[in-house]
Parts: sequence; structure tokens; C-alpha cells
Amino acid sequence: MTRGDGAESCPDAARLIERVEQLRGRPETGASGAYHVDFTRGADGFGAAIRSGGGARVLGDRGPSCAALEQATAVTLALLLDSDARASSPPEPDAGARDETSPAPAAPAPSPGAPARAPLAPPGPAGGDGGAQEGEAPSSERGVTRLTLAAGAAGLFGVVRPVAPALSAELGIGGARFRTTLGALWLVPQTLKHGPGELRETLLGGAVRACFAAAGTEVLRFEVCSGLHAGRLKVVASGYTRNDVAETAWLAVPLELSLASLAGPLGFDIGAAALVPLRRNDFSVDGVGVAYRSLPVGALVSLRAVGVWML
Repeated sequence: MTRGDGAESCPDAARLIERVEQLRGRPETGASGAYHVDFTRGADGFGAAIRSGGGARVLGDRGPSCAALEQATAVTLALLLDSDARASSPPEPDAGARDETSPAPAAPAPSPGAPARAPLAPPGPAGGDGGAQEGEAPSSERGVTRLTLAAGAAGLFGVVRPVAPALSAELGIGGARFRTTLGALWLVPQTLKHGPGELRETLLGGAVRACFAAAGTEVLRFEVCSGLHAGRLKVVASGYTRNDVAETAWLAVPLELSLASLAGPLGFDIGAAALVPLRRNDFSVDGVGVAYRSLPVGALVSLRAVGVWML
């Protein structure tokens, strides 16, 4: 048995034999020496190759430790050894079908080149990554649903002024590749000096996003997102002959690129979005002119901490 670089936490030969003996309920008599096990660790997690003669069975697991793979390897070895023991034992004579002196019929030999059937490994222990099964993708790539809660800071460019700070929060749900989020955006109140007075701007809005993981894994994934931003923009004038309050709707479509880590329980989400306004809101003061002309395409840059729960 060998353990490659990074797989030192996987069991050694003595420990693996002990696990096999526990599963079979009897001590090993040397039959396990017909099998050689190689434990490895790569970018996709842990792997185990069980070799005998010219054939090999390969198991894999994306879990953070080798525990699930150790259990799957021990179960596979136990089944293989039990199968070998049954094949080498003579069949029991059937007194009702033939005479006691009749020779037992020989067991049919396997066809040359016929593929060996590999036993399935049972699910891994609770809390692992779903266990390892031969020839199947780990459960981290199949049917995993994540609930996320994110909060952080953002910068709004070209909407109410060249740069304005904001706070954002969102709740999301998704799977291995897709996720959707529902969030809120609050603009830190901004004061613009304009002529003899000033304008105080506030924005409170919401956003819905749909994201697709174009590359990477749950540890670090590159996403493409879009959706809709909607909010209420309010401006209060002061210091003028007539001080008015103006409110209007703010609507924009985001085209976003995001880099996220959703392995849990705590990750992050860094996003940069172009905001295409469905309408531009530029406020002006009589006799003074427009306070700030918003850009044809704004931008939103965000950094959020993300809490992740596996469902």
C-alpha cells in the first residue's frame, strides 16, 4: 500500500486491514495481500486505486478529509475478499439431486476479457461529502442546495454623483451551477453643493439577481449575473428661495461578473456590475441648472461576506 503527497492522513496498511477485519468479522489470513491500494490527493480531492493483477478499481471523494474514502475502501476490500473466498470454496453437495458419490459440477469459468463488476461503496459518514462510489461524481457536484445570506459594502458610480458609498444585503438559494438572490441596497446619504444651497440625496432599493457559475468549483467560482435593480431616489433641497422635495423611481439592469466562494460555512462574494438605467434621473434647480448628470451606464462594485448553509 502507498500514500502519495497530501494523502498522509489516509490509513496505512495496518489500519486498513483492521477496518477490513471489523467488517468481515474475522482476522485476515493473508488473502488481502493480493490487493494493492494507492491513496492519492489532487485538486479534485482524495482518490484510492485498488489493484489486483491487471485490473484496478478507482474510488474518489471530494471531502475535506480521508475518512469517507477510508470507509469506502475498507468496504470494497471486504466485499472483494468475501467474493474471492466464495469462489475458492467447493459447492455444497445436493443430496436430493444426485448421488453422494457423484462429483460436484465445476463452476463455470468467467469469460476471457469479461469486465469485473465493482461493488458500490456505501454512503460516507454523516457530515461528510456524501461518501464515495466507484464511477460516480461526488455528491458535492450532484443535487446540493445552498442557502446563502450575504452582507457588505458597495460603491455606486455615476448614478447620483461620481462615486457614492452604499451598503448591501441579500438572501439567496441555488445549486451546483445556478443561484438566485433577493437583496437590498441603501445609499449612504449624499450632499451636493449646488449654487447658493445644497441637495441631499438618498436611495433605498432592492435587487433580484440570477447567477450562473461559468467556471470553477464551490471553493472558488466565476459567475455571470443579471437581473433588476429598483428603488426610490429622493432629493431634499435646502438654502434656496423655494426648498422642494423630489422623489422618483430608479430602475437599472445589471450586467455583472462575480467571484464567489460558497464552500461554507463562511465565504465571500466580489462583484462588479455595469448598470444600464431604464430611465435617467437628473435633478435641477431653477435658475441654477442640473446638479449632476448621471452617466449613460453606471456601475456597482460590491464586497460581501456570505454565510452558507447546505440543505
